[in-house]
Amino acid sequence: INLSVRLDALGFSSNDIHLKMSREEIGNYLGLKLETVSRAFSKLQDKGAIVVERRYLSIRNLEQLKSIIDFDACAHPRPDC
Repeated sequence: INLSVRLDALGFSSNDIHLKMSREEIGNYLGLKLETVSRAFSKLQDKGAIVVERRYLSIRNLEQLKSIIDFDACAHPRPDC
């Protein structure tokens, strides 16, 4: 969501994102295993929030995506978040 907002501010599509990193690289960056990243993408895709094809990600339902990841809590972190 953060990347989507930044791309929009630069005048690019905020819904269609080309991921520069592979799932494995994303996992390494976040300290997660490849399988965990793949499962997370699959879960979000199964819920209809996103569509992922290789390194292309399309946000299909931003509000649903925000609710799934509890975006408000992440945007305004609490000590327990």
